[in-house]
Amino acid sequence: MATTKERILVTLSPRTSQDLSMYAKYEKSPRATIATRAIREWLDDEEDKYLSAIADERLSNTKKWLTSEEFWANVTARKKKKS
Repeated sequence: MATTKERILVTLSPRTSQDLSMYAKYEKSPRATIATRAIREWLDDEEDKYLSAIADERLSNTKKWLTSEEFWANVTARKKKKS
């Protein structure tokens, strides 16, 4: 039966292959499922690092900070103008 999922060829070191097999046996899942989950988690972590770096840069370049009261006063004033 054909699959709709893309397949890739990955060369594993003997140690990585052994670790993957042991974990797959523990999880009672195929090795490919464990590898796919690990890749997905790694990609999510990389995305988090990238977005965090952007946020840190924006925070360091912020010139004016509003207190909670100032923020909500602005929101309330804008709502009144639209009405």
